[in-house]
Amino acid sequence: MGEEIAASLRGRMRDFDIRTTASTGGIANVWAIQHGDADLGLTFADIAYTAFSGQLGPDGIPMDRLRGIAVLQLSPISLTVRAGAGISTPADMRGKIIGVGPPGSATAVTAKLILHAFGLDPPMVRIETLAFQEAATGLLDGTVDAMFDNAVIQADSVRRAMQGGARLIPIVGPSVDTLRREYPFLKLTLIPPGMYPNAREAVRTIGVDTLLICRGDMDEGLVYEVTKEFFDGLVSGSERPSLGSVELDQASATSIPLNDGAARYYRQRELQR
Repeated sequence: MGEEIAASLRGRMRDFDIRTTASTGGIANVWAIQHGDADLGLTFADIAYTAFSGQLGPDGIPMDRLRGIAVLQLSPISLTVRAGAGISTPADMRGKIIGVGPPGSATAVTAKLILHAFGLDPPMVRIETLAFQEAATGLLDGTVDAMFDNAVIQADSVRRAMQGGARLIPIVGPSVDTLRREYPFLKLTLIPPGMYPNAREAVRTIGVDTLLICRGDMDEGLVYEVTKEFFDGLVSGSERPSLGSVELDQASATSIPLNDGAARYYRQRELQR
């Protein structure tokens, strides 16, 4: 998605040098922006919120330079369990081995929030920070009982696990309601039927918004132009495939404060209606 946003902005802001840099996403992106190694980045709403409020790292220091530009789209959380694991709800995972995603990933952060909400902190479960394909292999060979993933489109790891007999289970119930009261950026959503093999019905779950973020001290006028050109590209029909689900009316609802330039764009857009 980052490459698509950069390509769109390059086509509309020809006077600016817009480059991308590879990252592992999640925590790495907010860290780069906080420390001045990047100007714009993508992350998930829970990563942005916990980083900004000082809950992400062990030192408790807020990443107070982070600011929001736009909410892009909602990514559903999938919870896949191996065949024969005896897991029908998240509460059934007590005593099980859970793959939560790679170290430092947004999925790992969200998965641990969900496990905590169900009273499944270690040692009640054994948490493994595994790459998604490694966790899928574990589901297939019986060394992992369940795995979390977070993807807007079909995740290869989940598809492969389900082709081998694994299944999705819903993430619902009073524990989820309590979690969402504490973290309102977690939203109810569905994994649609047919997204994965043998999944004929929608699966209820929660999702996390993807955010476009920047530094708070980035030039207000430049951020205004970035925001304007990004949305003008969407409205004109030149959006890239992965950005087709951006909802313009919800774009300003970031989990951290907006950059002043982005806020100015949204105010003007409201006045022009």
